[in-house]
Amino acid sequence: MTLRNALEVVIGALYAVGAVHQALWVLRNSQEFYVDMASSAWLQPAQTFVDEFLVSRSVAVTVIVVLLQAGIAVAILSRGRWVGPALVVGGVFSMLGALTGSVAEFVGYGVLAGIHFWLASAR
Repeated sequence: MTLRNALEVVIGALYAVGAVHQALWVLRNSQEFYVDMASSAWLQPAQTFVDEFLVSRSVAVTVIVVLLQAGIAVAILSRGRWVGPALVVGGVFSMLGALTGSVAEFVGYGVLAGIHFWLASAR
């Protein structure tokens, strides 16, 4: 297995774990989750967006995130023709996480987005 394939499988597994976590924990605590996200957001516009848009729609947003993460996981782990597009969608999703998170999350999600785009470009 090449490094690229191994990284893709790891990323696919991370999305699967993320979907399960969102479905089993975040969904039950969605409003608290998004309030915490807003309080740790390092960009003021992101903090305002999370506070004013996501908190009041926390259950719906969480369901969408579960479906998105599960779809990305299935597409990547299928190892078929949808791996590349799923990596691009995951990269954009990671960029959104970078913009709505703390400074540490900005760095982590930024690196993860870069890995997504690098892997997608290699396909």
